Amino acid sequence: MNTQILQEIGLNSSEARVYLALLDLGDSTRKYIVHESGIAGSKVYDILSKLQEKGLVSVYINDKVKHFKPTNPKQILSYLEEKKEKILEIEKQTKSIIPALLEKFNSSKEDQEVELLSGMKGLEIIFREQVETLKKGETCYVIGGTWGSETEMEKRVQMFFEKVHVMRNEKGIKTKMLFNYNQKETTSKLYSSKRFSGTMTKYIEHTSPVAINLYRDRTIIIIFGKKVSSIYIHSQDVANSFLEYFNLLWKSAKP
Repeated sequence: MNTQILQEIGLNSSEARVYLALLDLGDSTRKYIVHESGIAGSKVYDILSKLQEKGLVSVYINDKVKHFKPTNPKQILSYLEEKKEKILEIEKQTKSIIPALLEKFNSSKEDQEVELLSGMKGLEIIFREQVETLKKGETCYVIGGTWGSETEMEKRVQMFFEKVHVMRNEKGIKTKMLFNYNQKETTSKLYSSKRFSGTMTKYIEHTSPVAINLYRDRTIIIIFGKKVSSIYIHSQDVANSFLEYFNLLWKSAKP
């Protein structure tokens, strides 16, 4: 049996192996558990103790020898329920301290803030904030970047931005987008105004491995290469400058 799901719920690899071995053996002693699981004898007692804490193993003594037996596998659901309750409690406590943390975070910011983030995780952080920050009816502005060839990374990035655009649309955020003419066939389907009523798309003679996103006082510059890098600028002056550039391109762009 694949131990991955057991590891997902909180057992480590050794705990999962011992637990499955005990399910096969039923009532058993250390010697047979070691043989069945392949785990070193010096570690088995400690692992069994942890499984007992999780409610997955019971222990009794017979003729001065410790015997171990698995509890009903349905106990896993009870274990998950306990974890869920703990997570909910941690979430509740975290929410209670967020205002104080935000106050510290905002007070430490300078008037102009520049951050460099790498990879898809960086994109997720930036655009999650964008969707959370903008309100219904507000607009974000996009100058789409172009790629040299269709790579696996490009497909991942494209799927990511489709997801972001759906989130923006569901919140009622408007989007004005500029793309290269060569991207018209693809982008007109992905970001159709029929599907997304708040989206307007135009096309220009623009080829660049860099994409630009603007909203409020934020500017996001995304550089496409072997990996994705993002420059996040929090400055009203910078955002105004890029918005002026966007509006110039928008006037000359074609639908």
